[in-house]
Order: sequence, then structure tokens, then C-alpha cells
Amino acid sequence: MKKSVSKRYHFVRWEDGSTIVKLSFEDIEETHGAPYYLVHRADLHAALLQAVEKAGVQVSNHKRVVSYDFEAPSATTQDGETLTADLIIGADGIKSITRPLLTGQPDVPRDTGDVAYRILIPASKLLAAGDPELAALITDPCTTSWCGPGAHLVGYPIRDGELYNVVVCATAAHNETTDAVWVVRGDNSELRRRFAAWEPRVRRLCGLTGDFMKWRLCDLGGARALSRWAHPAGKVVLLGDSCHPMLPYLAQGAAQAFEDAAALRQVLAQNLDENNDKDKNLDLRGALARYERARMPRASLVQAKTREHQYILHIPDGAEQRDRDERLRLNAPENPIFWGYDERRKWLFSHDAEVLDAEDARGTG
Repeated sequence: MKKSVSKRYHFVRWEDGSTIVKLSFEDIEETHGAPYYLVHRADLHAALLQAVEKAGVQVSNHKRVVSYDFEAPSATTQDGETLTADLIIGADGIKSITRPLLTGQPDVPRDTGDVAYRILIPASKLLAAGDPELAALITDPCTTSWCGPGAHLVGYPIRDGELYNVVVCATAAHNETTDAVWVVRGDNSELRRRFAAWEPRVRRLCGLTGDFMKWRLCDLGGARALSRWAHPAGKVVLLGDSCHPMLPYLAQGAAQAFEDAAALRQVLAQNLDENNDKDKNLDLRGALARYERARMPRASLVQAKTREHQYILHIPDGAEQRDRDERLRLNAPENPIFWGYDERRKWLFSHDAEVLDAEDARGTG
């Protein structure tokens, strides 16, 4: 899988591109065990699909589940097919069918007031623009976050520098998205208008943008976390955005889902080791309870911090913004960026999800 590696995280001002703070990733592999990889989500999906097919997993497409029997357990699709298993994992996202059926609590995702523009620009366009500052976004790979009033942009190269990925999160009236349709296609005229007063690199990136997808950003009921992820029968469980949907402000949505998967694999493996008598029923209920204990506090905290960062990154210019910028430079608990402080960065980046109950899930500082 092609990927890029970020050398640093660079927070800059929206109107002139001046540095707020640079956080070096030079020692990130030594400190946290891996580089700060930048990956195209489609490539990650393809790699996961290849891995499961190699493992002999049958993958069925276009099978929309509409109901469950939590005791069996089984899932019934919209075309009437019933699928049975020892354990069902509902990893069906923020619009989960599984979640309200499992919890018995109807839920409606809450509109956060923000939209996300997800943009891909061929690196060749940046390199051919005759602009050294644009070219440096490819040749000196780092993650750049432009922070401004009511919006921020995050840009970074992916696919070993073949593409430049830009994610724009901005407060906006939803003229096109609806409660039923969260994703619409846009073009760069909208971006050029929205960011006409931003620094030259942002304006040039907007000008190089073709069509893109615009996503309505939704959350689940503010700060309310689910009371359980597993059904009491112990045969159906939630994973990823279906139980802790993550807003994009901390880039933790996929990461926390991977942690869920690693922890769930571990509790199931331990359960098999402890119940290796073939005539003895596996204690799935106990394994899923341990999964909840290991993951719910940590994922809930990260989820809460993503909500805080929606405001932190979009503060209007003024005294509060200047105070935020000063505190961004601190390696101390006062740093408003959750991972901007070494101890919290270690808690977030060095976590081993397969070592259950090994750390304080409340974070530090």
C-alpha cells in the first residue's frame, strides 16, 4: 500500500500562513513505535479487503441488514435472507441499523453545524504551478493545519506524494444536505468564494480543486455516550463509528475503530484459550463485557475531545484566539490540542490495544 510519512504537524494562521507552532515528528517512530503515516482511505479499504479475502473470509456486497435476532444470533437482509453466526459485529457507522436495535434507544444523529469538504489534488498540479510554496507541500511532506474563524483546513500528501489531500471543516448553512442526504458533490467556485480572504496557498489550492464531495458532519446527542456496546445476550456487539462516531477534528475515527478491532480480537482469543474444551460453550458474554471495559472509557474520552476541537480550531480572531495560539506552543496540560502535550500524545499514540486493562483510560492532564 502506497503511503506518505509526515515530518511534522504545522499549525498556521489563516490570513497569512504564519506559523503558530511546528510539532516535529522526527522522533515519533522511536517514541511511539511507528511513523506518522498518511494514507488514502480508499487504499486502506482495499488493503483490508485483500487481507480478509486472503484469510478466506466470504465478503458479500449489497446485503442491507434490516433486523436482528439477538438471541440466535442472526441478521435478516432486506431481500429476506437470514444469516447466522456465533457472534455478530455491527460496524455499520453513525447511521447504524444495529445500534438502536441493540440498545433499545432510538437515536437521531445531531447536526454539528459544520460540513467537511474532502478534496484530492494531483501532485503534478502543485509541482507544475511554478509556485515554490505549493511545490513544498509535496516535496517537504508534512501535515499543515490552517486555523481560521469558523473553519480550518488540513492538507498533506498521500500515495507517496502522488496526491495532495485537503480536508476542509467549516461552519456553513446546509443548503444542499438534508437529514436523509448527508453527502453532495461540490465544485471549486464554492471553495473560492468561502476562502477568498485566506492566505495565497489556500486560495491556490482552491483554484486547483475540481469536483469534490461535501459531507454533513453529525454527532450523536452531544456528550451522551452509549451505556453499552454489547447486547445482554452476549452475541452481538458494536464496533467503530456505530458506537462512538468521531468527528474529524482529531483524525481518530479510523484509529479508534482499529483499536476496537484489536481489543475485540484479543478478548476473543483469550476466551478461546480459557475455554478450549470443545464441549464447553464459549463465554462470549464475558468476553464482550471485557471488551466494553477495555474500550468504552478510552473511546468516549477521545470522542469528547473531538467535539472540543471543533471549537478550538475555529475560534474567531481576537483575544481568545491569541490566547489559544500562545497555549498551542506549550508542552504542558494547558495546551488546548489534546495531543499537543507529550504525556497526552503518549497516551493517544503509544496505546497498545491488545494489552487489555494496561493503562488509565482517562488520559492525562
